Amino acid sequence: MRHIFLLVLLLTAGAPARAEAPPAVIAPTWHVKTSPHFEIYHESSWSPASISLEMEKMYAAMRMSMAMFAPWMVKEKAKIYIYSSQASYLAGEFNPPKWSKGLAYFGKKTVVVYDTGDMGKLKAVIAHELGHLYFEGYFAEKLKYPPQWLNEGLAVYLEESVSPEGGPWGRALAYFPENRRFPFQTFFKLKIEDLDSEPRIADWYLQAYGTVLYLYKPANRLQFKGLCEAVREGEPLEKALWKVYRLGGEADLNRKWSVWLTGYSRDEKAESGAGRRSASFNFKPVQLSTFSFTNFGSKK
Repeated sequence: MRHIFLLVLLLTAGAPARAEAPPAVIAPTWHVKTSPHFEIYHESSWSPASISLEMEKMYAAMRMSMAMFAPWMVKEKAKIYIYSSQASYLAGEFNPPKWSKGLAYFGKKTVVVYDTGDMGKLKAVIAHELGHLYFEGYFAEKLKYPPQWLNEGLAVYLEESVSPEGGPWGRALAYFPENRRFPFQTFFKLKIEDLDSEPRIADWYLQAYGTVLYLYKPANRLQFKGLCEAVREGEPLEKALWKVYRLGGEADLNRKWSVWLTGYSRDEKAESGAGRRSASFNFKPVQLSTFSFTNFGSKK
């Protein structure tokens, strides 16, 4: 009888007849800045310092690399949405995954990011996502999607291109241990989701960047475009590598890339003025748009 009384009391105690509706999501107020090649929408009343100027510098650095994939970038403006915080970005209309730092929509010519208060990191994220915007649109013309290693490697390559003094990826590549590299016979088939640890994902990103850097040396710009064209047309990668670079498959690429990387490492270390460092050298983790570096000098 006591249980029945308590139930009646709870049902008649003046509680609302129905649950309250969740609070409505307040749409952000966008402030717009325009530059010759971008429409920049920022949520904060104050835009990130000198963002229009920084975007045009970024455009100048990227145009030579990407206009052959996205000729529209010369005459049409891309849209850049900059949320004021990660929380606002995650709650916004674009519904990004929780782990993402930026999104690219090639169909809308739009990039979406959020401001962390660090202009260097913001530029890196925008450059990375613009790389996806331009390159994925190129493949979309044939209703295709680029290979993941090529797509991510080129995006990281563009992150580096907007740092006049050189970015952290290039410095890390000089200390990329041989025992952390993937044989190309397996690397080209790997997907990020196949990897089971953050250090291996970081290794994968670094090798993707290093591979694109090797294939896209300044003198090889048209060759790189030829490779991408062949892959977009459906040619097997091994055939495309032979046709464009006269590389005899993944084993040949393993050898030649390793030789190139040895020379790159030597030059990078000499240019830094530090000479050859000991095995205890630790590359300090840097938060990037794509990933956080692990310490390549660790014993793990």
